[in-house]
Amino acid sequence: MSNIIIIAGGGKFGEIAVLFARKKNFSAILIDKDSNCYASKFIDEKLDISNLKDLNVDFFKAKKIYFLNTDISIILELIEKLNPYYVIPVIPIHLLAEIIKLYFSKRYVELISDDTSTENFFVKAEKNIILNYIKEKAVIYLSYAKINEICPDYCSGPLKYCPNFKREKPISISSYLKNYFEAKEVIKIINSDFIKIIILAESYQLMPGLGGLKGKDIKMIIETLNKSINSLLKVRFNCIIATSCNCHGVINFFESNH
Repeated sequence: MSNIIIIAGGGKFGEIAVLFARKKNFSAILIDKDSNCYASKFIDEKLDISNLKDLNVDFFKAKKIYFLNTDISIILELIEKLNPYYVIPVIPIHLLAEIIKLYFSKRYVELISDDTSTENFFVKAEKNIILNYIKEKAVIYLSYAKINEICPDYCSGPLKYCPNFKREKPISISSYLKNYFEAKEVIKIINSDFIKIIILAESYQLMPGLGGLKGKDIKMIIETLNKSINSLLKVRFNCIIATSCNCHGVINFFESNH
């Protein structure tokens, strides 16, 4: 892993991520399509998107904040090129799902919503942790918070008990998903009557109010997909992608359309 972190989003939590990077002596690449985003005041150097092919890990200096004024479609290229220590999603989308969709789109495979698998999970899963279920988008949000509850910005997400809402948490959301899908690794490919890809990434607590994906987990996902890509390109498959922490989670259910 390099000593680089990638921050997707320059809003209020992007600022927290930037401050974390400086405190821990990381180089940080901040991505936002708004050049005047909230965290832009911390930028040390702007990167030219047309020159990314010439960048390598030695270019980046500790504690410096580099800015890419673009959308997150660039993120897979950055991850494959720079092997970051952390990828910090602070935008209102499921970033890992977007990364996997980008991976397959580069290979001319589109991932589309799988509402049947979404409904199957909704029917079988514990109802007390389902926050929202959007069948037509094939996404389910999990949480120990309820729909009208807002977690404080600087919560540490403790195990077993939520002090904010005075609520027991018998199992973390991450552990629940690992048990449900019977998957211990970050990626599992099941090849039986049809191929099913299960990707369960944990968002690790970096500081109160801030979580991040480990670069080594994303690297493992990409390497595992690369090993199976020839067979994946020949058949239709299902793909379940989840990101979770102790308290919350989001799952997208996809199928390939080739």
